[in-house]
Amino acid sequence: MTNETHNGVPKVHPASREMVPEDPMEMQGFEVPGDTELMLRLLVEEYARMGWDTESIMRLACDPNYMGFHGLLRMYGEANLRSRIENILARCGVIRAKTQETESVSEQLVQLELPK
Repeated sequence: MTNETHNGVPKVHPASREMVPEDPMEMQGFEVPGDTELMLRLLVEEYARMGWDTESIMRLACDPNYMGFHGLLRMYGEANLRSRIENILARCGVIRAKTQETESVSEQLVQLELPK
């Protein structure tokens, strides 16, 4: 196997790539063709698993720095996107967890007998 791609550009690992001023190695986002309904569902379900509700997700969509949700907001419009998010959350739910600290239990040794 050669070290070059189909267009003849050598593969260089980012850790060993020379840093130049024109290439700040910052993360870049751009649009690609795909199924926007699937993308929306997966994004909403991911944030629902972290406990985010409709309002939290909508705030994320209003942030132009978050290109995924913001692009969906521009495409669907605010009311339509909110409705779609609410429908997805109604189907999958939002995970909520509650933790409660208790006093420490004194250590006790318990003898376990296993069947022979």
